[in-house]
Amino acid sequence: MKALIVTKEHKLEIMDIPNPAYNEYECLVKIKACGICSTTDREIVKGTQPYHNQYPCVLGHEAVGEVVAVGAKVKTFKVGDMITRPAAILPGSSRDGFASGWGGFAEFGVVVDRRAMEADGDYSLTEDYTALRQNIVPEGLSVKEAVLAISLAETASWAWLQPSAAGKNAMVFGTGIAGLTIALWWKMAGAASVTVVGRRDERLNLAKEIAADHGINIKTSGDMAEALQNLSGRKADLIAEAVGSREVMKQALNCLAPGGTIAIYGVPECSAYELPCPGDFNISMKPAEEHLAYGWVCRMIRDSKVPVDKLMSHEFAFADYQEAFDQISKGKEVKALLNL
Repeated sequence: MKALIVTKEHKLEIMDIPNPAYNEYECLVKIKACGICSTTDREIVKGTQPYHNQYPCVLGHEAVGEVVAVGAKVKTFKVGDMITRPAAILPGSSRDGFASGWGGFAEFGVVVDRRAMEADGDYSLTEDYTALRQNIVPEGLSVKEAVLAISLAETASWAWLQPSAAGKNAMVFGTGIAGLTIALWWKMAGAASVTVVGRRDERLNLAKEIAADHGINIKTSGDMAEALQNLSGRKADLIAEAVGSREVMKQALNCLAPGGTIAIYGVPECSAYELPCPGDFNISMKPAEEHLAYGWVCRMIRDSKVPVDKLMSHEFAFADYQEAFDQISKGKEVKALLNL
């Protein structure tokens, strides 16, 4: 089968590798598509991902596919089910000379029926990151929607774990898929106002089209204090830092009202935690728990409460992987997937 391999730092290539084997608790999945993560995938390609440094590896962690064969003890899944996060090589393992870069950009992958294992007394995967996130896609969703829902479930679950946005003046730093959807979830949660801060007018306009009440272009406004004055001078009660930058963190803290909360999304650069000094504010560093929100996000998509086409802005053929990654790197696409 064909798979997208990071052969070494900064080098991507489609290669032929053996199909994955599957055991009695696993299913073989024909992967339909896999989303490109603008952080983790790009970091693995660049060699800067803090949890991965093995090459060559099979890239991709936002895959969706159809079950085509099941192991003898599988109970949760059946042939024909659409499943999230199948992997050609399961994370933490390797085979045939290839490591797992989460393994979703491949023609075939494997999912594990952890529930069947638990029923038989094996609880080894009860809290396993990947096994928890290999779930059946609800009926009625397209492959594109199912892939997008993986990314959106991360931000939705993260937003749930922060202090409530209801009635608060909220601010989001960052206009990538994370920043845009955090703004959406906080607006849906009843925030009194949502302001998005970024560096590109087209993304800020999109943020306002999707959910934001205000947009601030920090590149052109330059002075956050002045920009805040244009918003009646009211600082934010709740801020999402969705960039992962020390400088952005400093800007965000200057916009936080006394007693407010700054919530950090994702994996920022290490220095982002070097805050100036303790102050009258709270820091939230709760992780995303995608599996808790995937079903809810799928319902929001089916109910047309999520602007799918504005967020999943392009679909690329598998052979066009380099163009796809280039477009993501340049910020030309909000979110993109490769059709396998």
